[in-house]
Amino acid sequence: MKYVSVHAILLMLLCLSSCIKDEKPNIEVDILEVLSTQEGILNVVYTSTNIDVYVDASVVDPSNIILSYIISEGATIIPNPADVHDYSTPRTFTVTSEDGEWEKSYQVRIFFKDLPTYFSFDNWYCPDNEKYMLPYDLDSDSQEPLYLWSCGNEPYSFLVGKHDDYTAFPTQPTIDVASGKNAAKLITKLTGDYYKPIAAGNLFIGQFDGTKFDPLESTQFGLPFMKKPLRLTGKYKYRSGGVTFHTKVEDRCRIQAILYKTDSEVTHLNGYTIKNSPNIVARAEMTDGGYDTPGEGYIDFDLEFIYTEEIDKKLLRTGGYNLSIIFSASRNGDIYDGAPGSVLLIDDVNIVCESDI
Repeated sequence: MKYVSVHAILLMLLCLSSCIKDEKPNIEVDILEVLSTQEGILNVVYTSTNIDVYVDASVVDPSNIILSYIISEGATIIPNPADVHDYSTPRTFTVTSEDGEWEKSYQVRIFFKDLPTYFSFDNWYCPDNEKYMLPYDLDSDSQEPLYLWSCGNEPYSFLVGKHDDYTAFPTQPTIDVASGKNAAKLITKLTGDYYKPIAAGNLFIGQFDGTKFDPLESTQFGLPFMKKPLRLTGKYKYRSGGVTFHTKVEDRCRIQAILYKTDSEVTHLNGYTIKNSPNIVARAEMTDGGYDTPGEGYIDFDLEFIYTEEIDKKLLRTGGYNLSIIFSASRNGDIYDGAPGSVLLIDDVNIVCESDI
């Protein structure tokens, strides 16, 4: 039988006590997740200071919504979400850190619509504490901002360091437009990282989860869409940067849209599942192009959605399908293969739906 010294036990207890005493209170002030067991809650979109909850208007009464919030460890939130049911107007919640020194306010908004069908890329904003820019859209009725688009600017800043100029990032606005004030400009750039040598400028409808280490897992493609899309149209301009980094072929751009079913196990598709998930029901993709466009101006693209199964109309009406539009300056940028200097400009994007015909 083995015996442990009493002195050793006391030493272990003292060390444990010291570690507990040295642990500092948490300073984080995040709303990590919004949850609800209520029927008709379709999706939740998080930005730095706004939380947009998309609901089924036929089911949900905005004056009687039950939401719960997961916040940073040790933090507190006011008002108490359990006491707030009326979201007829935007509600503000303030999270205070465990040490009491930091606080942050979030505005929670309810939206009864799915995605818009036209994207001008005229309006851009800087996320809090960042220098890069993202496009936003406007709700057709309230003119409230809709934060639908995400990109790889955040991981790029981790790879190469912070920049003070938005034009240093792979995804940015440009005044070289087909119409309006701005268009989206996507550039493939070198990173200096051995394993991730290039960062392709990209833009997609969905969210980027910065808490995940793997960029492919961090991309969460798609938001609720309640119409049957038939075509994806728009205008683009492309200049290849030349031969790709790994495969040594001429770089091409990517323009595509994907419609897929959601369920209890698949709430979003990510960089791994977006190519072959069995939940995908339709895809519109530029498969025979993506090379340099002629001349100096924009040209049109018009891509048909190819369906692999019939749409469940009841599921469509209740937000059971997500749609994502995806653009990239390098077709295989998701696997870090592209040509530095490839540039894709996108403007005037439209989703043509069955009800529009």
